[in-house]
Amino acid sequence: MLRDLISLGSVARRRLRSPADYRQFQARQADLILRYLASRGIDLAGRTVLDLGAGLGGYSEALATQAGRVWSLDLTPHASTAAGPCRPVQADALQTPFRAGSIDFVFCASLIEHVPFPGDLMREIRRVLRTGGVCYLSFPPFFAPQGGHEFAPFHYLGERAALWLRKRAAPPPPWVREMYAPTENPRSFAEAYRGWGLYRMTISRARGLIRESGLAVTDMRPRYVWFNTAALPILGEFLTWHVQFLLVKREPASP
Repeated sequence: MLRDLISLGSVARRRLRSPADYRQFQARQADLILRYLASRGIDLAGRTVLDLGAGLGGYSEALATQAGRVWSLDLTPHASTAAGPCRPVQADALQTPFRAGSIDFVFCASLIEHVPFPGDLMREIRRVLRTGGVCYLSFPPFFAPQGGHEFAPFHYLGERAALWLRKRAAPPPPWVREMYAPTENPRSFAEAYRGWGLYRMTISRARGLIRESGLAVTDMRPRYVWFNTAALPILGEFLTWHVQFLLVKREPASP
C-alpha cells in the first residue's frame, strides 16, 4: 500500500502538465479503486458501466479493462477522449440519456461537489441503476485540506479571499484554460468555470442526500488508507482527504 501511495503521489505531482498526464493520474487512481471494488466482491465483467463526469477519460479506460461496456459521460464535449470499448457521451449528469434501470454500475468520482443540485444527481443515479446495481461515489470533503480543489488551502480563509489569492498564486495551466474555459473574474466558487463550479459538499450532507435518494450505503471509507477517518463525527470532515461510498439500489419495499 505504501508503494502504491508513493507511486500515486509521483503521478499526482505531474498531473497538470498536460491532458495525457492528467489521464494517467486518473488511470492510476482507477487501478487502486478497482482493487478496492474487487475486495468488496464487485465484479464488472460483462457489466454496463456509466462513468459520470468522466473528464479526460482516464477512469473510463481503466474501467473498460474489466467491464463489458463503459459509457463515458461528460458535460464538456471534447473532455473525454476515451476510446475502444468506451463510448463517449456529451450530456448533463443530472439528465442523462439512459433509460431507467439500464446501468449495472455507476462510477461517480469528484463530480457531486461540482453540480448545483446534488440531490438531482443522486436521484438520476438511482433512476439509471438496475435493481441490485451498484454506485461508486467519491469526493474530497469541503473542509479537508484538498476540499477546496484549485482554491485549496485558501478556501479556509473564505470564498472572497480564496478567489483573490488563487488567481495570484497559480493560475490554471494553458490546456485547462483552453479545455474548460475558466471564468476570468468569478464572484464565487460556483462561477469558477462555465457550466459548473465548486459547491460545499461534506460527508454529512452526502449521507443525507444518499438517504433521500433511496440508495443504501454498503461501505464508506477514505480512499487508499486503512484508518476510517470518514466515520468520525465532525473531525472526519477535516481528516478525510477523499471519501468513497459504495451504494446499492435495493428492491423496493413490499406494500
